[in-house]
Amino acid sequence: MTSTSLATPENRTASPATMQALATLNDRLAAKPAAHLRVEKLSIAYSTARGPFHAVDDVSFEVKPGTNLGLVGESGCGKSTVIKALIGLQPEGTKVSGQALLDGQEILGLSERALQDVRWTKISLITQSAMNSLDPVYCIGDQICEAIQAHESVSRATAWARAEEMFALVGLPASRLHDFPHQFSGGMRQRTVIAMALALNAGMLLADEPTTALDPIMQSQIMSRIRGIHEHMRRSMILVTHDIAVVAETCENTVVMYAGKVAEKGPTTDVLARPLHPYTMGLQNAFPRLPVKGQPRQALISIPGIVPNLLRPPPGCRFAGRCPFATERCHIEAPAVTAVGAQSAACHYIDRAPEFREAAARPETWRKLGAGA
Repeated sequence: MTSTSLATPENRTASPATMQALATLNDRLAAKPAAHLRVEKLSIAYSTARGPFHAVDDVSFEVKPGTNLGLVGESGCGKSTVIKALIGLQPEGTKVSGQALLDGQEILGLSERALQDVRWTKISLITQSAMNSLDPVYCIGDQICEAIQAHESVSRATAWARAEEMFALVGLPASRLHDFPHQFSGGMRQRTVIAMALALNAGMLLADEPTTALDPIMQSQIMSRIRGIHEHMRRSMILVTHDIAVVAETCENTVVMYAGKVAEKGPTTDVLARPLHPYTMGLQNAFPRLPVKGQPRQALISIPGIVPNLLRPPPGCRFAGRCPFATERCHIEAPAVTAVGAQSAACHYIDRAPEFREAAARPETWRKLGAGA
């Protein structure tokens, strides 16, 4: 990866010494490789007054260097919980087991001091609530400079020049670095958080629902910006979203989660073109598609029912209560993850996936389930 070169009018007026220091910093940061992340059997349980809440159960996946992984599923399936555990932001008392190896280093259970050496420099977070992640009493430039200087021995002038380059990368004028968070629109705050996450060129980016609470036009602009940055900087990234369309546009690989467990995973093109799990089929039905000339517009089909209570997870397959193809076996016996080529899914009847896909495309298949049939 080449050094970032995005000079602005402000940093062109910086002293020659500052510009030389910035070039040295950029070269050092650009030399960082994209990260390799391997998560094995990750389980997370929150402590509550009513007992442990099993938010994540036996989740495994891999993010190869320079690739994007989409972590998709409806609200409450455990996507954000996985991300918070990877960066050590889970609440006190949370029980975490399993492994998460970032370039071979175990990052689960690190002390707060050890986490300081990992955050920002090796793994960084683009949060879903930009307003809550920015300090309201400090100007934006000061916040970015603080993060840079906490990990790099550079002057404030050099850190500020780097912040200007990051603002140029996300399409914001360097003059706005002097402003406070409340002076920015929602989209500008989100781009600011992206700039902060990129400031030290961490090998792994975690994007946790980065377009939440933004209008559709701004959502499209933010995702387009993220895709452009990924193509330019080639960082590894996990994108958390409930939107299959975003995953289709952005991610090489996809993990579909349901009720804290992995339902299906594999190359995005395979998962979306030939889903193996009924839940993935249901998710596809719930999102609009462009009409095909000469064919009727496909109706949106919702999945009846709700996610099970993870204070007392049900036996068997957790999707069984909402699955139109479930049998008695599904309600009793938890399915093993079965591989089919590059894909894998947790379903007892994975061999019947083609039959299920055809039936799942018909609204009456799901309506019968919703009527209690």
